[in-house]
Amino acid sequence: MTISVDWQAASGSTACNVEFEGLQWISDIDKKSGGSGQHPSPHELLDSALGACTALTLELYAKRKGYALAGIHVEIDREESGGIYRLTRRIQLLGELDQTTREDLLRIANKCPIHKALSGQFQIDSELI
Repeated sequence: MTISVDWQAASGSTACNVEFEGLQWISDIDKKSGGSGQHPSPHELLDSALGACTALTLELYAKRKGYALAGIHVEIDREESGGIYRLTRRIQLLGELDQTTREDLLRIANKCPIHKALSGQFQIDSELI
């Protein structure tokens, strides 16, 4: 899997074009740092990955288990302090769900692939090409 990111000085913009397998989106620095404020920043993309993965994981699991889950709302807040990147995730489960089902869904939310990745160790190897 390869994600490509391109920025060109001639564009007159701080925004980067991102591409993966024919899909394209834009990321930019935040407005206070000189960006346009029209596109998510890399931090917002990272944080939103946790929210999206949580909702999608819960959706698939609830369908497989036959839970009466009518909807999911996930909010992610980020705080950076003392070298710690802290994400707080609030999950709202919609539908007629008993406490046992709700607790099962929370257990599964904590197993979503992005949660597991962000909770683990990262190794980043960089090279010039």
